Amino acid sequence: MVFFSNSRSSRNIGAGTATYTPKKSFGQKIKDMVLPKRKRKAVDPPPSSFRVLRSRPYGTTYTPTVEAPTPASTVVTTHPVIVAPAPTPAASTALAASGSSSSSNAKHSKVDLQRLKQLEETTKNIPRYLFRACSPTSGGGLKGLNTVNGIFPHAFVDGNGVRIPNGGNKSIHDIPFQTTRRMAVGHLSGQRPARGDPIYSQFSSWAATLALVLQYGHSRALQGGLICVLDRYNLPKHTKVYHCPDMMKAGLCDSPYDHEYLVHGPVEGAGFKAVSVQTLIDMGLYTEIPCVLPHSARYWWGPIPQRDWESLFPAKDFSANQVKTLRKAADEFGKSFALPVLAAFMTLDRRKLDKNGKFSDKDMKIFADAVEDLYVPEEYGTEKSIVQPAGVYVQGYPMVAQLVGLLKQLVEYNYGRGVRARRRIEVEDLSAELGALGLPGKKSLDLGEKTGRLSTSFAFGVSDVPVVAVA
Repeated sequence: MVFFSNSRSSRNIGAGTATYTPKKSFGQKIKDMVLPKRKRKAVDPPPSSFRVLRSRPYGTTYTPTVEAPTPASTVVTTHPVIVAPAPTPAASTALAASGSSSSSNAKHSKVDLQRLKQLEETTKNIPRYLFRACSPTSGGGLKGLNTVNGIFPHAFVDGNGVRIPNGGNKSIHDIPFQTTRRMAVGHLSGQRPARGDPIYSQFSSWAATLALVLQYGHSRALQGGLICVLDRYNLPKHTKVYHCPDMMKAGLCDSPYDHEYLVHGPVEGAGFKAVSVQTLIDMGLYTEIPCVLPHSARYWWGPIPQRDWESLFPAKDFSANQVKTLRKAADEFGKSFALPVLAAFMTLDRRKLDKNGKFSDKDMKIFADAVEDLYVPEEYGTEKSIVQPAGVYVQGYPMVAQLVGLLKQLVEYNYGRGVRARRRIEVEDLSAELGALGLPGKKSLDLGEKTGRLSTSFAFGVSDVPVVAVA
């Protein structure tokens, strides 16, 4: 209190008696009390003696005085000097290692690490197959992003479209949490920062519903548009897939974007295939499935209520001719993708299902016959299904729900209880044909079946083994 009293009185030392300092009004006093310290300093700067007090060495005796203050330039502050010994080479190595480790850990707080851990758990329920429509103009029209050989996010190619060997990061765990958030938000909103910016996108966008992809892709046909499909099980090791609603829960996204999945890293190799939109148009895909044309009933940028789905689209049975046409289009994606792509094609239309949501036996036979030469993974009917019910918004996306149901029923058709009954029928039909030709009949076939010599491989999508007649 004495210090401030002396400081206030020192402001008028040396002034003549004619100098008059106006008395502060009540409002000005209130202003001095309320204004923050920084603003108050700008209005009424403190005396210079306060600056001297801050710069004096600790431990010395200081007595406030009203004499002229000593210039700050003449005040010398002393500090003890500690000389550290030079570290040994081993210590330097350890220090560098510890510094690297702490730098890595500094990228994420404990809360962020927990969020990332929970996000990684959700990747187990991501659909196995995802779809994408793009063209050379996508992503700002930069070269090398969208090609028939792969999809490469911005950070993984240079300005000439050439793949950067060490471009981007191997994982989002190697990126500071807030940088990943800004990158994801910028990617989803279409922002394109300058090349070299830390938030330069390392993601590409995909969807579980082929309806959205085909509808968007049709408008890119004349620009070299591509329809792409990925198999999550066969992607490069470090390429991970995240559902936007899960990213939002983790704090990495500001809107759910139910239809969208972000893939971190390049999508290439055995887990990727692309076909031009124009090729699919020429093969009659959009003629067979007019509901995905841009001028059809709706665009598929979000979920659709079941009532609207039923009112907009009449339920249709499978047609052998339609399956045949769509199978040719699906074959363009190669044998690895022909089955899931054909199933996705067939379930874009609203199909007739029974009260349990099952396809009719007739429809299943038509579809199974069309893919009898293709391998049907048994896991499609297990917890490793093509689409996990707990991991995708099936509600609101009825075409995806139909896709899940069709492939699960196909597994049941090929490997389930009905296989033996159908096999017996085929054995009887084959026996009748052999009998008509004067060859061993049903008895020999029954014996061959019991001894394991009768082929049942027709149910597994491989070539039949000749039946060996038993004497």
